[in-house]
Amino acid sequence: MKECVGELRAACRLPIDEAALEKFLDPLRPNFERILAHPDGVKRWADHGQRMRNNGRHLGALADFFGDRAGRVDEEALTRAFQLVRQDCTVRAEHTPLAYEYCRPLPVDERRGEDVSQAVAPVLEPV
Repeated sequence: MKECVGELRAACRLPIDEAALEKFLDPLRPNFERILAHPDGVKRWADHGQRMRNNGRHLGALADFFGDRAGRVDEEALTRAFQLVRQDCTVRAEHTPLAYEYCRPLPVDERRGEDVSQAVAPVLEPV
C-alpha cells in the first residue's frame, strides 16, 4: 500500500490534505492486508502490483485535477478521483476478477458506470 500511496503523492503537484488522505485510505487497508496475507499474496502482488501502483498514480493525477480550484487535494478531490478509478477497476473485474478485490470496500453498481462518470466529470456541451 505504501508503494501505491507513494505513486499518488508523486502524481500530485498540489498539497494534499493529510487527514483527508488518511480517511480515504483507512477503508482500503483491510483489503490490501487480506489480499497480501493470502497464501499466494506474494504472487498476487507480483501479478497485480504494477497495476495497483498505476492506479495510485492515476488517482493522484485525477485528485490533483479535481483539487485545482481549491488549490489543494482535499476530501472532495480524492473522492471524485477514486470514483473514476474504482469504476475502471469494476469494469476491469469483468476480465480480471482479482482486480475487483482491491476496490471491494466501497460498493459499486456496475450498471451505473456512465451515471458515475457523468456525475464526476460531466461532458461539456458544445457552445
